[in-house]
Amino acid sequence: MPPTPLRQPLPASLSFSPRRNRGPLDVVVPAAPRRRGRPPLATREQVQHQIRDAAGTGRLFRVHIEQPALYARARRLWGSWAAALAEAGIDHGAIVSSARARSLETRRARRTVRANP
Repeated sequence: MPPTPLRQPLPASLSFSPRRNRGPLDVVVPAAPRRRGRPPLATREQVQHQIRDAAGTGRLFRVHIEQPALYARARRLWGSWAAALAEAGIDHGAIVSSARARSLETRRARRTVRANP
């Protein structure tokens, strides 16, 4: 039994354009190949703009909880949240250190409230 032949790609003349009489100046443009996976919902520039907006309002600390779509898209585009912040021009270390400082202040305040009922 002979092996089944593999499917050959369509020639450029059979691209995904409507059939019509083509003149000598009518150029056939082959269809662009579609990338695999889900199409992106936001471009890199849109994600950077959203990150800068969140940073301007001080909402970067809990962005993974409050805006999970932004967090996930940034991680898909740049590999990590820190790399996404760096690409947007924001210092990740400064954001983390200020969050830690706020956390310590909150803990100290709660201790003094419990100690003085």
